[in-house]
Amino acid sequence: MKAAVLRLDNALVGQSALSLRLAEAGAESVDAMQLGPKLRLWARAPTLEALRAQVRAHLPARMGPRLVFSGSGDFHHATPTLLARTIEATDGPVTVIHIDNHPDWVRYANGLHCGSWVGAAARLPGVARVVTLGVCSGDIGQARRRQGDLALIAEDRLQLFAYRAPDGGATLEVAGRSTPTIEALGVAAFCERLLAEIATSNVYITIDKDALCAADAATNWDQGRLSLADLQAILRAVMSGHRIIGADVVGDWSTPIYGGGFSARLLKRGEAMLDQPWRAPADADQVNEIANLQLLDLFSEAA
Repeated sequence: MKAAVLRLDNALVGQSALSLRLAEAGAESVDAMQLGPKLRLWARAPTLEALRAQVRAHLPARMGPRLVFSGSGDFHHATPTLLARTIEATDGPVTVIHIDNHPDWVRYANGLHCGSWVGAAARLPGVARVVTLGVCSGDIGQARRRQGDLALIAEDRLQLFAYRAPDGGATLEVAGRSTPTIEALGVAAFCERLLAEIATSNVYITIDKDALCAADAATNWDQGRLSLADLQAILRAVMSGHRIIGADVVGDWSTPIYGGGFSARLLKRGEAMLDQPWRAPADADQVNEIANLQLLDLFSEAA
């Protein structure tokens, strides 16, 4: 699979080896920097439509499958646009594999939030189910899961596999459904369970590197517990029996710039202060570049 870059921030600028590899491979670059500040964290309908127009113009579906690097995890709500692009050129239903330290299932009116996009993706025509895996943040705890669009689970549009349950148990029960954790099963056994949940030949993969442990990624969110080796094992298992029709990667650290008007900037800055670490991670470019290069190699094997 060929790669592309959706430029919404400067997250990849300091990753010179990755930039060289992408240039040598002729990767497309969609320059959406002017939209980045308005899109960061959350965006209203006009900004989302402008993003869709940029993707349609510079990365049309007829170009075929792409692994798209989109920068910060603050832009994960770009995924429905990239997914819709992919579905346009795909025959048959699609399973979305979502790897993240957060479920991104929050209900959010009048636009999309980086923590709310899963509902939009799960309800796109052509999507059979979203399978979210790797979560161990407090978002799946009893106190915060009420914010989630739990109807997605009841409607069988979403399956959730935590890396670790908030109570440390071997299973997680949400909306009346109980699933084993990755930690309890072990990665090898989990891969077998995951494959049993994928009922389509077509698979789209979206990765937020905050699912990775701090040794393997440096993001502006709380980090998960997956190792890069475990992530690669899960991806290889999915790739071995399915057609990967597209993918995207977020989770690279960048200096936040907020836009969308004075009130939006103020709200976004306040939200970041409440939900995100106050200090930039050390050696972010170096550690993230290692993960990105290995993901680039792995997805290049996909047809």
